[in-house]
Amino acid sequence: MKKSWIVLLSTAVIIIGMLIWGVSQTKTNEIPQLTSSNIFNNSTSNEPSSQENSEITTMASKSSAVTTYTVKEYEGHIGVFYNNEDTPYQEIDVEVSSLPKADQTLLKDGIRVTDVDRLNSIIEDYES
Repeated sequence: MKKSWIVLLSTAVIIIGMLIWGVSQTKTNEIPQLTSSNIFNNSTSNEPSSQENSEITTMASKSSAVTTYTVKEYEGHIGVFYNNEDTPYQEIDVEVSSLPKADQTLLKDGIRVTDVDRLNSIIEDYES
């Protein structure tokens, strides 16, 4: 009888030990483990670096600046200029001298627009 109690008690201790070990393993798996690869992914800097500051400033100035297109005479034909550049980004193969005097005067002074649709409409008018 003493042997059966020892075997029964030993079996109970082993089962309880396995249950405790299983529960502790389950709780360990629920806690996220920090590794060197994800420590940096979860961190944030307090202030942007100087390079980030300049990028933010540049993006803000680009978004707040109004784009201006100027359609005017360039070397005898029509040029489309972007933000008061000295050379056109697009040239239209229409001789200014072949246009009516009113259009020639407008193109000498330059036609300024900020809307791309309006710009395309002006270009289409002179090309047709």
